[in-house]
Amino acid sequence: MTRSISSKLLIGAIVLCGVIACSKSKTSIPLTWRNPGFEDVSFEKLFVIGVARDEGRRLFEDEFVEALVAKGAEAEPSWTLLPQKEQLTKEEILGSVDGGRYDGVLVTRLLSVEKDQEYVPPKSYTVPKVHHGYGYYGYYDYYVTSYATVHEPGYFKTDTTFRLETNLFSVATGGLVWSGQSETVNPDSVSEVIDSVTAAVAAELAKEKLIR
Repeated sequence: MTRSISSKLLIGAIVLCGVIACSKSKTSIPLTWRNPGFEDVSFEKLFVIGVARDEGRRLFEDEFVEALVAKGAEAEPSWTLLPQKEQLTKEEILGSVDGGRYDGVLVTRLLSVEKDQEYVPPKSYTVPKVHHGYGYYGYYDYYVTSYATVHEPGYFKTDTTFRLETNLFSVATGGLVWSGQSETVNPDSVSEVIDSVTAAVAAELAKEKLIR
C-alpha cells in the first residue's frame, strides 16, 4: 500500500467517525416542573397513555412501560384496557384508572417536529499520515511529511428536533404532579425517538424519586 492510499484511508476513517458521532440522536429534558404540594409523593403503579393513533400508541406505551419497570416501577399500557381510537372520552379513561388500582397516570403527547438549517463554513485541518519505507533527509523532513492537510467544503446542515411533553397526574387528587418537555435531535426513526424519550423520562422520574 502506498503512502497516498494509506493517508486517504486514514482521513476517510476520521471523517466517517465524525459523521457517525454527529448523527447520533440523544434526548434531553430541558424543561421540568414539579408541584410543590407533592414534594414527598412517589408512585407505585402507573397507567401510561400515549396520545397517538393505533400502532404508534401501542409502541410508545409498551416502550414506556418497559423503561419504567427497568427503574423499579410498576406500570401498564392503556391500550390493553382502552379502545384504539383517535380520542378517548373522560368516562373511558376514568373507568379504566379507577378499576386498576393505579395511583398515578402518565400522559405523553407530541408538541412539535421542527427542522432548523444552518450553514457550516469550510475548514482545513491536518491529520497524521502512515509512512512506509525510508528516504527522509532528517527528523524535521520526516516530521513535516507525517501530516496531511484535509480541506472540507462548506455545507448546509439540517437538524430535526422532536419535542414531546409528559405529564404525571395523581389519581387520588387528579392534580398535576410533574411535567417535563423533552427534545430528541436527529433521530434515525420514530422508533428511536420513542426509545430515547421513554428512557430519558423514566430516568428523570426515578431521579426525582417520583417512582419506586
